[in-house]
Amino acid sequence: MKLTEINTENITNEIIKNVLFNTPKTYYQETDCLIIFGCHIKEILTERLDHAIKILKTKKIKKVLLTGGVGVNGNFNESKYMKDILLKNDIEEDKILIEDKSTTTEENIINSIEILKNNNLIENKTIILLSSQAHLRRIKMGLEKQLKDYDYKLIYEYPKVSLISYENIINNNELRNLAVNQIKKMITLIQKGNIDDEEI
Repeated sequence: MKLTEINTENITNEIIKNVLFNTPKTYYQETDCLIIFGCHIKEILTERLDHAIKILKTKKIKKVLLTGGVGVNGNFNESKYMKDILLKNDIEEDKILIEDKSTTTEENIINSIEILKNNNLIENKTIILLSSQAHLRRIKMGLEKQLKDYDYKLIYEYPKVSLISYENIINNNELRNLAVNQIKKMITLIQKGNIDDEEI
C-alpha cells in the first residue's frame, strides 16, 4: 500500500505504526553532520537535545546543524535555544551550524539544505536526522525530494522515551489526532508534488 492509498477517514493504529514508527536503525561510529530539528514545545525539544548530547559525547560527529526559528505556535527561537544548551554541555561552538529562520518542517528542510550545500555536507556525506520518531519520515521524504541528484546517506535518530511515543499516541486522543494529522499532511504534500509517494 502506498501513502496516497490510505483512507484518511479511517487511519488505524496499525497504519500509524507503519507510517510513523517504522524507522530503520543503522549502526555507526562517525558521521559528517547531525541535524537536530526544533520544536516549539520545550519538553519535546529537551528530549531531542538530551539524545543529541549522548550522541555527540559518544560518536565522532564533524558538524551539528540546529534548525528552527520561532515556530508558527512558538514563542522562542528554537535553534538559538538549542545552541545555548549544547554550549552548556561542552559541545564545541565551532562544530555548530545554525538555521534560525524557518517556521515549519518544510522550511527547516529547504533552509537546512542550503546550509549543508554551503558547507560541503551533502555529496558523499553521511547525515543524521534527529527528531521525534513520528516526525522523521516526513523529514526524510522532504530531503529525498530536494536531494535526488546527490549521493549521500541518511541515518535516523530519535529519543527512545518520548511524550509522543507510539504507546502514548494510541492511548491519548489528542496525541493520536496529531499523528493522524501528520499522516494527512504527508498525503497532502504528495498530492502537491512536494514529496514523492512511497510504500508504507
